[in-house]
Amino acid sequence: MNWKSVVQQLSTSLPLRKFYTFANRVPVLGSALKNLSRAAVPSDALVWKSIRSGPGKGLWIHVNPRYEMEYLEGNYEAPVERVLLSNLRPGTVFYDVGAHIGVFSLIAARNLGANGSVFVFEPDPANVRRIKEHVSRNQLDAMQIIPKAACSTVGRLRFQRASFQSSMNRGVLAEDPTAAEESTIEVESITLDTIAREHDMPSLIKIDVEGSEAAVLHGSEEIFRSAKPLLVCEIHHEQASSDVTHWLLARGYMCEWLESSTKFPRHLFARYGE
Repeated sequence: MNWKSVVQQLSTSLPLRKFYTFANRVPVLGSALKNLSRAAVPSDALVWKSIRSGPGKGLWIHVNPRYEMEYLEGNYEAPVERVLLSNLRPGTVFYDVGAHIGVFSLIAARNLGANGSVFVFEPDPANVRRIKEHVSRNQLDAMQIIPKAACSTVGRLRFQRASFQSSMNRGVLAEDPTAAEESTIEVESITLDTIAREHDMPSLIKIDVEGSEAAVLHGSEEIFRSAKPLLVCEIHHEQASSDVTHWLLARGYMCEWLESSTKFPRHLFARYGE
């Protein structure tokens, strides 16, 4: 193990991170530490760590120490975790749409064991690689990974990857189909109805697709008509809020916000009204 690997491992230590924050305020020392950090922990660095607390405690993830410490602390989107855990019962079929690196999927798969199914939808190739690593490291081989963008149609779409100076969880479908930026790639798209016809209907769905929530729902008409699953959906702006809530209400669903704040993004929980 070289010195960079050692520093990257140490960079996830809470006491050392607190010391780093304090030392940064010291003129000469702070500048030296920043230079060391940039050299030893580049923006794409990944280290293996187990989640320290919360529902995912003990799960191993390949985490970016610069941008993904919330995952390690076990408090990432706590309202969503609470809803998912309270509804993961034997036999649950869980669709994780826009899974990023699969933390919610891992928690669900470990809780369900052989008594349920987890389908993981994620179009970004780098995130898919990490999901596969997590599945292998945590021996949760029953998870089924769908490396495609869930949408209203089956085909190919342009996908704007998230900034590499981030946790890579903000990728979006490109509004301009001719977009040719370096970070824009072509991905396969799939509807949830297509997957449900080939496998089991979901009883619980989580959607986090950075503003394309309505498109996912439009590709899920059969599921919501037949299976009436529970839904947890991250909403990213006012238009998406209107589109999603109207779509659900028209199909007999009751909707509630999981956070009291009116600031987006917010999480919507929906269940069928009967």
